[in-house]
Amino acid sequence: MDKNKEKLSRFAEVLSDLRRERGISQKKAASDLGISQALLSHYEKGIRECGLDFVIRCSKYYGVTTDYLLGVSNSRNGLDSSDFEALGSRGETRSAGALTSAAKCLLDSAAAADNREKNIIYDYCMLSLYRGALSLAKAGMLPKELFKLDASCARELASAAIAVQDARFASSEVHEGADLSENGALSALIEEAEEYIAGSFIIDN
Repeated sequence: MDKNKEKLSRFAEVLSDLRRERGISQKKAASDLGISQALLSHYEKGIRECGLDFVIRCSKYYGVTTDYLLGVSNSRNGLDSSDFEALGSRGETRSAGALTSAAKCLLDSAAAADNREKNIIYDYCMLSLYRGALSLAKAGMLPKELFKLDASCARELASAAIAVQDARFASSEVHEGADLSENGALSALIEEAEEYIAGSFIIDN
């Protein structure tokens, strides 16, 4: 198989997988993307090659990068694991590299969600980081001038907003879980978090 056919085949496979992942029919996807069902079928089977404008439309529609659609990258959101290796030694626990690698896996999994869920996930992550930044400012590790709201009040409000987003996501439609078999970083993070919770807050009788 030559390189062009290989790229076309990869695009067709990803395009088809993304639609099935979302649980939508070919007819609906074609209508949303502004093309006929027959043409989408040809794209998904790799019979015809589409233009760049359609790739961009698909990227926005499915919430993934064009590189992912074209098979250039395995990351749905553009985060490359190689970018994180400089932040910490591979396999090292409690390192920035391990934490960011686990975050990348979560974001890749979240990229498969529908637009409503994506917004909830974005808000949840944004508020969690904001809450952490407020804690760092309280500890003197960030300048308090960064914040317009009163730090003490903002921390409580951010915590409440996080709880609301968490409840919204928990009540949304359940999707099939992502395959995490090849991502040890997230498994390690979950294990470490549960050990911390159990050791700090759960008292055995």
